[in-house]
Amino acid sequence: MSWTEFYIVVSGLITLVLMLLAFPWLRRKNHAKADSLSNTQIVKQRLQELEREVREGLITEHDMRVAVDELKVALVDESSFESTRTGSAGMPLLVGGLVAVVAGVVVYASVNQFSQVQRASDAIAALPELSAKLASGNGSDLEAQDVANLALAIRQRLRQTPEDDTAWLYLGRLMLSLGQEVQAIEAIDKAVALKPGNTSHQITLAQALMTTGDVNNLNRAQGVLSRLLQNTPENDNLALMMAVVSAQLGDLENLTRYYGQVKDKLPAGNDIGQRLAMREQELQALEGQVVVQDSSTISDLSGGQSSAKAPNSNPSAKTGFNITVNISDEARSALPQSGFLIVFAQDANSENRMPAAVVKIPLQDFPVTIALDTDNAMLPQYTLDSLSKVTLTARVSADGDVTVSPGEWEGSQVIDVAPQNMKDINVTIEKELL
Repeated sequence: MSWTEFYIVVSGLITLVLMLLAFPWLRRKNHAKADSLSNTQIVKQRLQELEREVREGLITEHDMRVAVDELKVALVDESSFESTRTGSAGMPLLVGGLVAVVAGVVVYASVNQFSQVQRASDAIAALPELSAKLASGNGSDLEAQDVANLALAIRQRLRQTPEDDTAWLYLGRLMLSLGQEVQAIEAIDKAVALKPGNTSHQITLAQALMTTGDVNNLNRAQGVLSRLLQNTPENDNLALMMAVVSAQLGDLENLTRYYGQVKDKLPAGNDIGQRLAMREQELQALEGQVVVQDSSTISDLSGGQSSAKAPNSNPSAKTGFNITVNISDEARSALPQSGFLIVFAQDANSENRMPAAVVKIPLQDFPVTIALDTDNAMLPQYTLDSLSKVTLTARVSADGDVTVSPGEWEGSQVIDVAPQNMKDINVTIEKELL
């Protein structure tokens, strides 16, 4: 609706209200005039009757004069009463009109939420800056208000341009950085549907599907990666992602194929490579092909001559931390009765605020010991094993959202990462977030 149409509608409504207020008064005034005319006619008719009665000798001249005087007095009294009863209604109408206009303005302002409209405009103005921060991987560094403004701005843009695939992709990345996988997948799906030939959109969709751990989503991610690899079979990043999702699904054939493509290109001692190799051996053992005899020998069960052993039950040690979380007395008195404890690790040597590992558990009695390692990575390509120094943070959240909210408490510590080693660390929650 344009502003011109809005002003026309408002003017029409105000006119209607004023007419409704004036109608009863105008109606009473017309009735008063009609009553006055009717009484005058009655008096004239009575005077004619008195003259006729005098001519017929029914009453005397004196009686007629007395009756006429009485009629005149009654007519004057009634006219005075009607004049008083039908006094001026200009002031009540003016006051009523003003009240109606003020009430209409107040109701319209409360219903249309001018402050929210202004907030939406401000959010749209801040969209480029917030989008750049999200695209750089710093989604977890956004404050709660920033996240709300960013989501509002993106949705406002999508209302105006629902065919903007980039906006849908940004919304998906925002939801993914907040751990809201379902909303993220829906938004990225929309971006892919709008630009089905965009490889970047499809890779982002595969990553989002892989983070859920759901079998159906993993199967779908494998299908997306399979189609991408048909076009670019030499892409090692896609091959690694395919190997990871195949390992999660227990797909030995694709795991062997794509891990074989990238295993010689991975750094020595790479945690992902080691886990993929172990998973490959496990799947082979489950299918009755091979079992592990020692650290370097694998024998075929159907033709091997050496004695077989069970698969290695002592895999390589994980990279991570055993974190004992405690809480200060001040924080203990301010904790919510229910909530979540979120423990996460971020790269201490860069501005990237995306967690390399996250664990979230329901709030319980302190102290609490939590294992945070490479298994808790959000993305298979970004784990604790790829970092040298991290900031470990333990935060108490009432709603379980990873974004910062006023009134939450946290504690943190910067520590070096020891590859293939689980360090014991103590973190005390003692800082209130404002």
